[in-house]
Amino acid sequence: MTEDFDKKLEALRKRFIENFPQNDLDKESEIAAFLALPLEEKLKKVATKLEILDEKESLLKEKLSITASEAEKSEIAEHLKAIAAKQDLLKTKLELLKSSGTDTVKKEKLKRQLTQLEIKRCKSRLEKKDCHKIDAKIAHKKEIFKKVFG
Repeated sequence: MTEDFDKKLEALRKRFIENFPQNDLDKESEIAAFLALPLEEKLKKVATKLEILDEKESLLKEKLSITASEAEKSEIAEHLKAIAAKQDLLKTKLELLKSSGTDTVKKEKLKRQLTQLEIKRCKSRLEKKDCHKIDAKIAHKKEIFKKVFG
């Protein structure tokens, strides 16, 4: 009983070391390098990682159907769960990257609308007209801006 526990513990330690490198500086430099990349390259990187995980998943599923022992099947099932979690994370990341390109367009559009409203307000003040409606519109646009991009 303790031998099985020791073997599982050792296997978990090895998997942990493989999945989580001990050097955090390397991880931080990887993140910084990824953030510095243009959007197209980020999309390509995430897509290739997703493809690799899909290939690994299919290979593990084949191996699962071939193996006979329950211990190997449970280990493969754990790997499949981990791969599924990584795939979900990468899919979310991919969607986020795709939507970030459109967010800049939305942001610029809102900024442009705000400046147009500000100009309108300035003109109405110069003409000494009531600008409560324009102030309300500006406040509404600013709220939208804060909700979406704040």
